[in-house]
Amino acid sequence: MRVAHFCFFVAIAAALAGMSLGVYMGIAQDFTLAPAHAHANLLGWVTMALYGLYHRSAPRADTRLAWVQAGRGAAGAAAMSGGLGYYLATYDEALVGLVIAGSLFVIAGMLLFLAIVVRDARQRAQPENSRDSNPSISMA
Repeated sequence: MRVAHFCFFVAIAAALAGMSLGVYMGIAQDFTLAPAHAHANLLGWVTMALYGLYHRSAPRADTRLAWVQAGRGAAGAAAMSGGLGYYLATYDEALVGLVIAGSLFVIAGMLLFLAIVVRDARQRAQPENSRDSNPSISMA
């Protein structure tokens, strides 16, 4: 499986979870969990879908680092959204740590994504024939 497909699968799962939570809140007319709903949709659905679109458009960026980045983003979105939802439903202070850990994973995923984009942009900027050559060796 390519990392883009993983990102899309996570995005779809998050969208379904966010939509289901939205439907539940609408039926119950209780919007206490609205922040968790928003985080599931934005971090899970939107962010992971954008990651997937980038990775699909840049197949050369489908590296081990991309898998680490996507995994961090997915785990962070799930922990942050899920932890926030459980916290808002129970006000159990023990869940704050899960929300914080999820937030840190989301940030780590975005920083890794920045590194991937910068590395890919630099590789694309190099002329095609100089990518495989050793710059310290001159053939002249």
